[in-house]
Amino acid sequence: MEKKWEDMSAAEKREARFQKWMAAEGVQFKSSQAEATYKAAIQRFKDAVLLEKAPDRVPIFPMGTFMAGHLYGVTPTESMYDYGKLLSAHRRFLEDFKPDYYGSPAFIGSGKILEILDYKLYKWPGHGVSEKSGYQCIEAEYMKAEDYQALIDDPTDFWMRTYFPRVFGALAPLTNLTPFPNLWEVVGVSGWMIALGIPPVQAALKA
Repeated sequence: MEKKWEDMSAAEKREARFQKWMAAEGVQFKSSQAEATYKAAIQRFKDAVLLEKAPDRVPIFPMGTFMAGHLYGVTPTESMYDYGKLLSAHRRFLEDFKPDYYGSPAFIGSGKILEILDYKLYKWPGHGVSEKSGYQCIEAEYMKAEDYQALIDDPTDFWMRTYFPRVFGALAPLTNLTPFPNLWEVVGVSGWMIALGIPPVQAALKA
């Protein structure tokens, strides 16, 4: 009888995850060599996690943000705004260097999304810094000492109604929302929903 997840030890759960990863259910490999390469990469990772001696070499997981684009003539700004160029550069990087694992191009972030949300926390290529520069943090007090209790009491409420309005200009109207715990019983529903319909909050939700 197969053991239930909740009855497994931490080691058994870890092994189950590795087995699921190794099985690659639903994946159609291009060749038997591709499948062998995939499984060898997982084995290297597993050996590293378990502090075992790797059978051939240590696993390679490059995280270079704009590096892949730089190698193929794609500027940081193009990486954030031209998704075709971004994906092409990352595909070429994988084909040329064949790392065991890689960070998704999504880690770079979308300049279009940051613009729509009026992101305050960073400058990014072509938006506050040159098209060939990386990110630049804009230092400010985005979280205050008195905020910690609110964060502890209700993290989702704090992020939605306090932190997001501070770091995304387009989401500033979310401060108008009523605290989420106030949405209780039938008598509280209608009143709580009013804030969702006011024009500034509607604009924030559309953004």
